[in-house]
Amino acid sequence: MTFDFPQNDLKMAAYVTAKGVEIGKAMGAKQVAGAPRTAPYTTTVYQTTHNTGGTVMGNDPRTSVVNRYLQSWDVPNVFVIGASAYPQNAPWNPSGTLGALTYWAIDALKNRYLKNPGRLVSV
Repeated sequence: MTFDFPQNDLKMAAYVTAKGVEIGKAMGAKQVAGAPRTAPYTTTVYQTTHNTGGTVMGNDPRTSVVNRYLQSWDVPNVFVIGASAYPQNAPWNPSGTLGALTYWAIDALKNRYLKNPGRLVSV
């Protein structure tokens, strides 16, 4: 996956960071530090970043890669379990939602797909 921050994201990060520092100083903080994100993106700095997307889940094979059971629209015996199914990156750790989606997909795989292999969602 290739990713980097667009200029607008970098400008927003600089603005919000500066405002945060300004607020901290106005509140009388003894020490205020602010370091906005910079390019290029690197996982060595942002170890807590939760990258998502890439095999987006949806209701239409023309606009998504997997269906609601994380089953590939194109290849019915391929299930893609992971945060790659998210169409966006939520503002919190995606693990809880991923656990629920995994349970949902495994339940469908075990109780529906294995009994009758093929698409679990008709188009």
